[in-house]
Amino acid sequence: MKGKYLQLSVIILVFIALLATLIIGMITKRPSEERYVLLSFDVEPVDGENNVTEVLRILEDAGINATFFVTGEYAEKYPAVMRRMARYEIGCHGYSHKKFTKMNTSEKEEEIDRCRAAIKKASGKEVAGFRAPYTRIDHETMMLLDKEGFTYDASIITSLSVFYPDATGHNIGEIPVSSVLGIPLEDVIWTYYLRLPSVFFYLINNKDSEMESYLFHPHHITQYKDEFSSFINHLKERNVMFISHLGLIEKHEGV
Repeated sequence: MKGKYLQLSVIILVFIALLATLIIGMITKRPSEERYVLLSFDVEPVDGENNVTEVLRILEDAGINATFFVTGEYAEKYPAVMRRMARYEIGCHGYSHKKFTKMNTSEKEEEIDRCRAAIKKASGKEVAGFRAPYTRIDHETMMLLDKEGFTYDASIITSLSVFYPDATGHNIGEIPVSSVLGIPLEDVIWTYYLRLPSVFFYLINNKDSEMESYLFHPHHITQYKDEFSSFINHLKERNVMFISHLGLIEKHEGV
């Protein structure tokens, strides 16, 4: 019963937010503005080979850009997938998908270094970006990323930091994950925890701002691959620019 009340409350809040966004958009929208969409996929061993290759197939068929944040364990286990993934940007997602907010300094350094080395070995690509597992990042990790020469972090959530730690204000670029009412626009929360896949796809199909950044997990989004493909085609019809995270940083010299 509590779950039903939670779902109903979320739907009502989302409806109010969409209505407000629509009104504001009608007043302030400038049709000539470029619109960027960033698709990112957090990849770990649970995603396996088939789910990731299915995502790659969809992206390849659509001819669009994306960014994959990969754990070192995955890179070591699936080198063939990593070679295919190498046509896209690949970022660090930690070596073993442990929470960085629960580690000491040396453990964080090891997770970062092992992940970068595994990605480099499997794909031949250097790593410029980072996303913390569970999007949980702290100030110390941000300072380590700066020290290690990372160009940007993509762990921040565009919310009031009620549910997620605030680790803003550092030198490296920051590309936040988009949100609605503080709820990240990422597949696991909407399709698994809230069990509102139709609301999730409605939101990402209709959110209309200068830049949107969406987070997916291959083993979740492939359960809705038809809806996901339709979402991509819908945005292509609206002439959005699909851009990698690093591409956005390079274009705008930081976000």
